[in-house]
Amino acid sequence: MTSRFLSTVFILLCIWGLSTPVYGQDDQDATLLPDIDPQDIEIRGEFKARFPGLTRQPILGFDPSLRIYQIDPERQPFMETGDEVVANLPVSSLSRPAPPEYNALTYNEEINAFARVGVGSYTSPEAQFWGVLPINRQSYLGGSLDFSSSDGHLDESSSFRFLDATAEYGTQINEQMELRIHGGAQNDFNYAADFDGTRSAFVPRFEYEGFNGGIELTRMNNDIAGWKLQGNIRSFSTNVESQSFGGSIDEVVYNGSFVNRWALGNPNETIALKAGGRGGSYESDDQESQNWGTLQGGVAYERLLNYRTNIHAEVNAYYATDARQEKFYPGGLLQVEHWFGDRLKITGTAEGKPHLRTVEQFHEQNRFLGINNTLVHSYNFDVTGEASIKYYRGSKLHGGVKYSNIQDKAYFIPGSTPNPADGEPFYNYNIQYQNATNFKLFAGITHQLLPEKFWVSGQFYLQNPELDNGEEVPFEENWGVNASMSFRPIDRITVEGWADYVGNRETGVSNNTVEGFFLVGAQLDLEITNNFGAYVKGVNLFDQQYQVWQGYQERPLQIYGGLTIKL
Repeated sequence: MTSRFLSTVFILLCIWGLSTPVYGQDDQDATLLPDIDPQDIEIRGEFKARFPGLTRQPILGFDPSLRIYQIDPERQPFMETGDEVVANLPVSSLSRPAPPEYNALTYNEEINAFARVGVGSYTSPEAQFWGVLPINRQSYLGGSLDFSSSDGHLDESSSFRFLDATAEYGTQINEQMELRIHGGAQNDFNYAADFDGTRSAFVPRFEYEGFNGGIELTRMNNDIAGWKLQGNIRSFSTNVESQSFGGSIDEVVYNGSFVNRWALGNPNETIALKAGGRGGSYESDDQESQNWGTLQGGVAYERLLNYRTNIHAEVNAYYATDARQEKFYPGGLLQVEHWFGDRLKITGTAEGKPHLRTVEQFHEQNRFLGINNTLVHSYNFDVTGEASIKYYRGSKLHGGVKYSNIQDKAYFIPGSTPNPADGEPFYNYNIQYQNATNFKLFAGITHQLLPEKFWVSGQFYLQNPELDNGEEVPFEENWGVNASMSFRPIDRITVEGWADYVGNRETGVSNNTVEGFFLVGAQLDLEITNNFGAYVKGVNLFDQQYQVWQGYQERPLQIYGGLTIKL
């Protein structure tokens, strides 16, 4: 009896002991989830799940502790430095983006056309125009016009006209290739100089006509690598009209070039092969046709070192022929730019190459040039050192020195041609050549007094242009000053001013000297609407009497006024 009672009690205790955990699980369902500390996983890489609901011995072969790779709990996060980040980038990405060029006091809105039309004292109309007409997403038409004229400010023979017009068509053939076709024309006239100061109605008149056209084809694989092919032709003629004198000179100039550039393995490292030629012919009434030519071939290399030093080097060979000689010339260019910090830049340049100025280029420099001159190659060797420092946004100081050594430098000498009718001779300038040197010092400043409101700039220079015979180069000054300013008090008003001083210059004849001159000008632009405005301009405000070239008195004070149009 007693043993049966004990057996019954033992069985009941066993049943109660086995059922107790089950009841606990029914009451606490949440405890079936593992108790995980997120920091164990995210920081120390440890993961230990605890199952409080399972109080029995684990099943054979089952281990709730996961086998993971352990990480040192004292490990510090790895932070890369800027240099280490750049070192792991592909080479093609290692280039410093060029900052946008800062231009003081410019219009913010984009315009497709601009025109300025006005008239000034002495019946002097003027007009400037440029415009772009998009044809579609790939093509455009563009053009420009520059016109100025005057009825004359002297009693006799001082009227003139300057007209220059250009047009351009551009199209993108595909994603890599672009084509540009351009052309232009000019039509000018002015009267000759008068060295004896007795200007008459019989002063000869120079008339100039010119046409040009060209084509440019570019294929770029990216912003650096690609090639460019270009060629153009120019025609220019000068006619002299008078009762006693006459004559003309005609010129044709043509040139072409090809450049192919590749990117190399270092930051901003490129190499380019180039070849080209330039030639022409000219013929006057008193001279036989003369031919000249310049052929060039070479290689150019450029590289950026340590993101602070940019090196550009060229090695070239030239073959030049003209009316005097036929010769091979070595040529080259070395330019080094180095930044000290973000503000100070030092630039050194050395360059040597031959060059021939055309009849058109000579007449643009001196509009009183005669028609019987010979074109000769000059060889220029220049060494320049310059330093510039940015001390404020849009503000900069710069200065430097330049030495030039020129073989067969072209300069102008006053001359005259006798009148066959025993009247007034024909005064004109002739070209002569001689070796020369020049040592030049210059310094300047560009400063923004008020951001986007008031901007000034100026440069001062000293130089010593000297011929081989010890004399000064005619019509080249020893010092000068150039200055300009822009002021925008409100968005619709802009005031501009400029001043230039040119020192005394020798003429090369009997120790005669052309006095220096100081020219001051100003212009006020008023934007009436977004598309229309007006302007007033004053030229030679001090009404100074001066001569750029001996024998011709330039214009006195003139006041202009007109309209501006933006589209």
